[in-house]
Amino acid sequence: MNNESLLFGLESVAFLSQQRGESPLWLDDSGAVLWSEFGSAVRTIRMQCLEQGVQAGDLVLTPGEARLDSLIWLFGAASVGAVVAPLRRERESEIEAWKSDVEIGWRVRDGQVSKASGGTMSPKAASLLGLLRARNHSGLVLATGGTTGVAKLVLHDLDTLLGSIPVKIGRARRVMPLMRFDHIGGLDMAWRALAGGQVLVAPPSELTPETVADKVARHQVEVLPATPSFLNLLLLAGTHLTKNLDSLRVVPYGAEPMPTGLLQRLRAALPQVDFVQRFGTSETGALPVRDSGAGLVLDTGKNGFEWKIVEGELWVRSPSRGLGYLSGGDNRRFADSGWFQTGDVAEQTPDGTVRVLGRREELINVGGEKVLPAGVESVLLMHPLVADCRVLPVANAVLGQVVAVELVWKGEPRDPLTVKRALHEFAATLLPKSHLPAVVRLVAAIETTRNLKKTRSTKT
Repeated sequence: MNNESLLFGLESVAFLSQQRGESPLWLDDSGAVLWSEFGSAVRTIRMQCLEQGVQAGDLVLTPGEARLDSLIWLFGAASVGAVVAPLRRERESEIEAWKSDVEIGWRVRDGQVSKASGGTMSPKAASLLGLLRARNHSGLVLATGGTTGVAKLVLHDLDTLLGSIPVKIGRARRVMPLMRFDHIGGLDMAWRALAGGQVLVAPPSELTPETVADKVARHQVEVLPATPSFLNLLLLAGTHLTKNLDSLRVVPYGAEPMPTGLLQRLRAALPQVDFVQRFGTSETGALPVRDSGAGLVLDTGKNGFEWKIVEGELWVRSPSRGLGYLSGGDNRRFADSGWFQTGDVAEQTPDGTVRVLGRREELINVGGEKVLPAGVESVLLMHPLVADCRVLPVANAVLGQVVAVELVWKGEPRDPLTVKRALHEFAATLLPKSHLPAVVRLVAAIETTRNLKKTRSTKT
């Protein structure tokens, strides 16, 4: 086995643990964990699973926090052919809902795996899990509710998903993942860091601008994957002025649209940083993208990846596509031919590529005019006195819905009507009339999800 042709996966973890031996893999306030120690810990978990009776195809609930033990349990349990389901402790209340469709075999608590209280396997879940058993592959279950809908359980072929990541050799940069390890964004970043021989830095348990900036400075973090919402919080808190962030070199951003005005402010505040666009879903894994300077554009030059636009919706065919929903989702989105209906609104650009505009489920219908919240937010955030905002629909007796905006206003205290007039005057030439906010609510801060994205709950 050599690195030139090596793809990341369960077997390659063992090989890399031997090859990289005394090189650091994980860094926290107590010190570094070496590759040899990581490999030994994964083998220990594998043996514990076998001794307890975990079998190939069994579903195992593993830790989902952004901690090293989460990765150790994921690789250790998966190495016996189990279907691993990472889940943070704060989300344990969701487990009862899982049991209506999925039989949970095992659960990890306090460093031990033990039998779980079960559940009922639906025909849909049994069929999908049967595909994994037929392949003799391990699996991964991700619970995703997006920012608007009911939670869905996505099943992946973990061997295939990991096998889409190449092993690389390069300088070991320090990477601090902010998304947790029960989210595709957090897992994908962790896997790619491991495949590339990077050093993962433990994020703080509470993610605030101050705690994250302190960790960046203390451990000289060079790569900081983050959401636009969290990056905006860093700017609003002024941490780029009060903390030493000079070590940062790359900030991959994704999980939600990046407003143009925010990206401009970030580049001005952190001129040494290369801001890199990323894009993916829980159903497809990471997808190849490039930043055109005018939004998210899919890169068509990657092997095994295709896209098409069907009635304004982006469909993709990717080697890392999941098998389907065990529960909570419509499996018709997973076409037999390998396509996945993403639910993203997209358009083809003059040069033949595709630009992703936003989520179809977030569209606001203003008298028949379709308004994407992210597009309105991007314009409003260009206003010098708008620190942050979130666009939502509100019901209207005449138009069905109108645009509302929750706004963090940096100017002197004003009433919402005065601020609304200022926004209309600013955006009148940048947005169609139907896109201008009809309702303005002044707030102290914009609510985000557990994964640091703006919530998109519909208010009618």
